[in-house]
Amino acid sequence: MKRLIIVRLAWTFAILLGVSFIAFILMRALPGDFVLAAAGTTSVSAEALDGMRAELGLDRPVLEQYLVWLGNALQGDFGASFVTHAPVLQELAPRFFVTLQLSLVAIVMALLIGGVTGLASARLRGRVDWLVRAINGVSLAVPNFVIATLIVLLAGLYFPQLVVFGYTPFAVDPLKSFGNLLLPGLALGLAVSVTISENTRAAVLEVSNQDFVMVARAKGLKRSTVLFQYLLRNAATPIITVAGLQVATLLGGSILVETIFAIPGMGQYLFDSITRRDYPVIQAIVLVAAGVVVLINMLVDIAYIRADARVRL
Repeated sequence: MKRLIIVRLAWTFAILLGVSFIAFILMRALPGDFVLAAAGTTSVSAEALDGMRAELGLDRPVLEQYLVWLGNALQGDFGASFVTHAPVLQELAPRFFVTLQLSLVAIVMALLIGGVTGLASARLRGRVDWLVRAINGVSLAVPNFVIATLIVLLAGLYFPQLVVFGYTPFAVDPLKSFGNLLLPGLALGLAVSVTISENTRAAVLEVSNQDFVMVARAKGLKRSTVLFQYLLRNAATPIITVAGLQVATLLGGSILVETIFAIPGMGQYLFDSITRRDYPVIQAIVLVAAGVVVLINMLVDIAYIRADARVRL
């Protein structure tokens, strides 16, 4: 276990280094830069634009800019926002916490909906199976931003007592804070629940035909014992794989969902920063998102070992 964690941490550093370099290069390969975006339609002389670039260090070679940024980042300094001139980490930390809350709500909903529907589809079969698979097919075909828009319209028309837009900080009112995230969490988690549901169904059906399950039933063990100790435990490995990989989807989908529900999270912050070419903010958000995905993959590997003794051997 310790060796796995050490190896994964070493790979994490290498992956984050590669991600930071690629993101740095790609951002500067886009047409225009922060100076042009800030100038907008205002008529500004070329000398003034060059002076602004020199002040921000954008006139240096790209590789030199990256090495300077990397040296500061290794010391915990991700620079200051071009727009607000505030330290990036100071502005990013509260937004990251909001996105983390939203992702937790979404993944819990996805696991509950996907796990229950997938298990019901595999165990009850018949009409339940057809109904679950039909709903999954429709949900998978509809993008999460369309689902988010429909939820906003339906909640506004038929449930006016619900708070659709906005966010209450966790420190102010924890219960209301999570209540504000239920609808966006549902919009974000539905697409993920489809994948979990389908994989849960397939894994349970596959394990149901194994000899050890038939022997357990022949021994007269309780149905609950057979279900939890034999079926679900042995079907957990592919389900864990899918659930872990889908978290990256949640981070990507949160950009549109946060914008639709007016949630001040990391996704909306990234969208605004890309529009304004705020390079330090974009670089920090990409690095944090990549770090979260790599960390989740490491936790998935550890969960493999805990769930399946064959992996441990």
